[in-house]
Amino acid sequence: MVALGKLGRLENLNYTNAFVEYAVKHYWDFMEASSVFNHVTVIESLPESDSKTGQWIYDDRLLHLNSIYPPLTSELIQLTSSEEFVECLRSLCLRIESERSIPLLHIECHGDKDGLQMGDGSHLPWNRLKNELINLNRATRFNLLLVVGACNGAYLIDTASHMDGAPFFGVIGAECELHPEELKQRFSNFYKVLFESGDANKAMDSINENVSDESRHFMFLGARRFFAEGFRAYFQQYCRGKPKKARTELLVSRVLQDAKVKKLGIKFARNEVKKHLANPKDDFEFFRNRFFFADDIPNIFERLPLDYEKVINGSYA
Repeated sequence: MVALGKLGRLENLNYTNAFVEYAVKHYWDFMEASSVFNHVTVIESLPESDSKTGQWIYDDRLLHLNSIYPPLTSELIQLTSSEEFVECLRSLCLRIESERSIPLLHIECHGDKDGLQMGDGSHLPWNRLKNELINLNRATRFNLLLVVGACNGAYLIDTASHMDGAPFFGVIGAECELHPEELKQRFSNFYKVLFESGDANKAMDSINENVSDESRHFMFLGARRFFAEGFRAYFQQYCRGKPKKARTELLVSRVLQDAKVKKLGIKFARNEVKKHLANPKDDFEFFRNRFFFADDIPNIFERLPLDYEKVINGSYA
């Protein structure tokens, strides 16, 4: 019956450390939490004919970062293919321990419903990108701040909704496609205010300054709020009333595929499933621990507290 104990959580949920002394801390007040980084990595992969927004942003605000704001460092990595992109992310993972480097990761490339589009026309599927970012976020001990200059970045959020691990501490991006000149100016404002003030909220205000159309706003989505809203939707859709009953019958049919359970009968299977689903808080703790890497980061909930009742009541919305 070991499998029965985990079966109810096989459905997708749709919807501190040794580096701190080397890092610069930025507080996101509405998150009541913080991320640390000491390095800015800009990854750019754009067609030859395109304006190199990543290069421009790096030259404008990041090239001399270390001389102005030590110990912050920066780098620009220009790639051509999706395979090079994946190798770059894996290399960043290795450098975190060897160089004590915690990156803020800025991505400049095109995107569509299938994934990131590289300079050579190859695609990096959103799901594959998410898996690589999960490893990077775990390596940074849940400090990965992601800035996305690609359009359709919302698809990355969709893939993250499966809750198999957080691909970021927080992500900054816009839902609509923006002109290269607009991207340059708005990111220039963002990094100027971020490093001069050390206040991430002011930096977010600056990137949206004088932009009256809210559909063109850059937004910040934190992992804690993302998880809280996702689990609350899961609770409302699967843990109450008729949806819960339908879920129960689905799981009963699954566990009856086990010959040992089938021999004990459908009544036994249904009772076991009902007992398993009786306390949604068990699901909450299972998904929360997996999403926030609790096995690898035992103190993560001291930094990012998540209370079951507050999540269910929508207090983190």
